[in-house]
Amino acid sequence: MSDNFHNSKRIANNTTLLYFRMLVVMGINLYSVRLLLNALGIEDYGIYDVIAGVITVLSSVSSVLQTATMRFYSYSLGQNNKQRLQNIFSTSIYIYILLSFIVLILGETVGLWFVNTQLVIPDERMNAANWIYQFSIFSFISVIMQVPFSSAVIAHEDMGIFAKVSIAESLLKLIAILLILIIPFDKLIIYGAFLFLITTLVLITYIRIGNTKYAECRYKKPTEKKLFKELLSFSGWSLFGSIAGVGMSQINTILVNIFFGPVINASRAIARQINMALSSFTASFLMAIKPQMIKSYAEGSYSYLNKIFNISNKLIYYILLMVCIPLMFEMDDILLFWLKTAAPESVLFSRLILVYAIIMALNNPISIIIQATGHIKEYHVPVETFTLLCVPATYLLFKLGYPAYTTYIAMIIAAIASHIVRLIVLKKYYNPFSFTEYIQSFLLRAFVITLLSSFSVYIVHDSITNILLRVTAVVFISISSVAFFVLFIGLSKSEKEIVKQLISNIKRK
Repeated sequence: MSDNFHNSKRIANNTTLLYFRMLVVMGINLYSVRLLLNALGIEDYGIYDVIAGVITVLSSVSSVLQTATMRFYSYSLGQNNKQRLQNIFSTSIYIYILLSFIVLILGETVGLWFVNTQLVIPDERMNAANWIYQFSIFSFISVIMQVPFSSAVIAHEDMGIFAKVSIAESLLKLIAILLILIIPFDKLIIYGAFLFLITTLVLITYIRIGNTKYAECRYKKPTEKKLFKELLSFSGWSLFGSIAGVGMSQINTILVNIFFGPVINASRAIARQINMALSSFTASFLMAIKPQMIKSYAEGSYSYLNKIFNISNKLIYYILLMVCIPLMFEMDDILLFWLKTAAPESVLFSRLILVYAIIMALNNPISIIIQATGHIKEYHVPVETFTLLCVPATYLLFKLGYPAYTTYIAMIIAAIASHIVRLIVLKKYYNPFSFTEYIQSFLLRAFVITLLSSFSVYIVHDSITNILLRVTAVVFISISSVAFFVLFIGLSKSEKEIVKQLISNIKRK
């Protein structure tokens, strides 16, 4: 019991650090989008999104690779196997060097051909497009090579270090945008160069931290072939899962460019920024609980693991609900305040992405347990099949003449189908999971709380005409109504006690 209390306290402390990091990073990033849109203009911003959009989704690819590597670190830490830690580090370095080489070869052949022959880009901007494409490839490689070092930081639960590096990275990106406003050169090219420089500096920082703080972060020629196969298989299937999600997003972005042009791409880019901001809410909490969930599985503490799983599902959903309800009702005014523009496509895309984001957020606790079990292939193959079906569905809809927003409808349907498959796979490989408990204690109550809270906000939204007063009231009612209904019907008695403990620990921290 004392160990579980100590672990819960550590989760609370790490959650505090990561939420502080999230608030700072998200604030900087959202302000940066406004500056970048004004600096580049709507057309160049659309070109940047379709070509260098890989930079904006690097976080999801690196996050999955990070989780895969961290799983092996955390599992070994849970078993107190320090010798295996160095083997894991050296093997992961070797694997990611191979992956970087593959990315470089494909990027400079197939990718280069596609950019120059298939995308809809004005002739006078092709040179800038090629430059930023090259910077994107090498930025991607820099982020991949960060993974073995950043995974060690997270596995050791040194969230303060992770938070500081993340905040510094966001500040550097903000400075880069401010600099392109005054540098008398092509702003799109200069911005791509700055992003590559920043990712390289972050890589060097993580290498230095790993070499000085963690004994296992010393490269030695890998000799354990079994570990190489295990890590390659785990990372490979995790990467497949990430590529499926990123590929769906990026290929759909390309399809929007081909059928509707770079201006509509800019509206899609704005929606994606909102999606990334929402993901930061859940990512901060998940990063705090991941090591404990994996270690609990390695130790066989399934009862404690189930408690973390149940409470994390609810906290993720209800925290996002507090944010998404006011965004859904006030999206046009919020975009106007944020970006000084609120095109109808941007408003509609952004509202639809809210639904998609909240569904996808619920997948994360499931994925963590599956990663702990090691059944990655059996998980990703059926799940990502539905994810990838979104691409041909989008192409068919566009070919039949449907508008650009229908790609989000396809994404939402694919997300729902893949979530059902995730639950089925979870039950197959983690027997303590209960469908009945998940539906009765979480899904049904979440549905009721969503309806009641949304109705409460609708009444306020429909009765106030002053914009500032209405937005303020909508945000207040959204947070207070969700909190009230969650405490009244959303949580069990034991979960209420856990939440009280976490809040108490966070206040003391």
